[in-house]
Order: sequence, then structure tokens, then C-alpha cells
Amino acid sequence: MAFVSASATIFISVASAVRASTCPQSRRLLLAPLNAAKGAKSVPVEVVLDSKVKGKKKKGSGAGNLPGALEVEIREAQEYLDSDEQEPVPENFPFEILDEEGMSVVILKRDFKDEKIEVTVSMPNLEGGPEFDDEDGEGDGESAGKDNDDDEEEDESAGESSISLKVVVSKASGPKLEFTCTAFREEITIDDMLIVESTNDDGEEKFPYEGPEFTELPVNVQKGLFKYLEQRGVTLPATNYMHDYMVTKQAQEYIRWMMKLKDFVKQ
Repeated sequence: MAFVSASATIFISVASAVRASTCPQSRRLLLAPLNAAKGAKSVPVEVVLDSKVKGKKKKGSGAGNLPGALEVEIREAQEYLDSDEQEPVPENFPFEILDEEGMSVVILKRDFKDEKIEVTVSMPNLEGGPEFDDEDGEGDGESAGKDNDDDEEEDESAGESSISLKVVVSKASGPKLEFTCTAFREEITIDDMLIVESTNDDGEEKFPYEGPEFTELPVNVQKGLFKYLEQRGVTLPATNYMHDYMVTKQAQEYIRWMMKLKDFVKQ
């Protein structure tokens, strides 16, 4: 995986200090909710990534005009991206960011004492986000008739966007700890935790004991594991920054994908 400039792969090293499916609700535990990092952006990327052509008419993009529809989509997404101000890297952000163009995840890496920490961050999970405003004022009557209560419900659901994290803590030898987490704006949950043994592949199928459900662990153990991750850099300021980072990446990848599609259909 190469490190290049911001136009392609991004490599950020800051000294000191994933879209994966969320595990079943029974394996989620809300642990020590924290205050959201100051300055976190409130505008979700779903204004770009939901189908913005759906449900409204676009001038000059008549029915069946695929290249025209793609150009509209690319233009609007690019306008959003141009207006998007990337948050600065937080102070004491402990990770190196490995971002490869065209990929759906970003890898974070750091050393902590005798451990290596690797975090796979997935694209944001965005639910209930608004589409672009209908600039022409054209839309169906049902949409036009929505009241303020509906708008508030949409805003509330849009605020529930999250990123999935796979955190692997390893040492030079021996087993690894593997956490599956979900990071919201104001809280981080641990969905699952596994001890992954290093084994020799002898072709024999084995069924190791994987431990209890995370929520079945004693409460003090659960809290201790949350603190364990926090000490290794998985904190709310860090995940809030990565949420904004992934929002921007998703918009960039969306535009690249649309441009590839447009180029293909125009050949």
C-alpha cells in the first residue's frame, strides 16, 4: 500500500499521543459515553451520496440521458466537496493514516510500547440523510408537504451516522486482540472482542473456544477493555476526526466512481 500526496494516497504521520456491518444488537455495549470533540462537522455526506437525482427533475437531463444524469451527479458532488472544509488533524493524534485511492477503507497504524496497533476504518454508515435541496422547486407534493416535525426527525436520524472500526492489537509473538467497534459522534461502542491465536496451518479443522459474548463479560471487565482501547488511541476526538475524514473520502471516491462510469458509457 503506497503513501502518496493528497491527490491520491494520503500519508499523515503525527507524533505523540471500519462500511462494515455492525454486529447484532445483543453484542453492543454502550461504554462510558463521552462528549463529542469540539469543532466536529455537523453536515453529513449523505447530501452527496444518497441518490440526489431521485425524486426530482433536473433540467437538461431528460429521461434516458445517462451521460447527462451522471454529469449532474458529478457536478453536485464536486460542489459539495469544494465547500467541504477538512478538519485539521487533532493535537496528539497518535496514528499514521494510510489512505489508498479507490479503496473503501483507511488503515491507521501506530506503535504503543511493545505493541502494534492497526485500525481499519470503514466508510460512514449513513442513515436517513437529506438529499440536495430541489433548486428548481420541483418535487412531489408529499415532499413539499412535510412539516417541521418530519424535518427534525430527519436531522436526528442523520446525526446517527457512524463508522465501523476493526482494532487489532498485536505483539511480536503470541495471540492478538481483535475488537469490532462502532464510533458515533458522542459515543464509542464495543460490539465484539476476540483473542486470535496464532496457529500453524496443518490442514486440520479446529474449533477454538472464542469466549463469551462481550455483553456477558463482567461490567468491570467491559469498562476495563474500553479503557484499554482508549489508552491505545481509540478515543472520541480521534474517531470524530476519522468520521469527518471518511465523509470526505467517501465523497471523493463517489466522484471517481461516477467519472469512471461516465467515461465507460461514453466510449
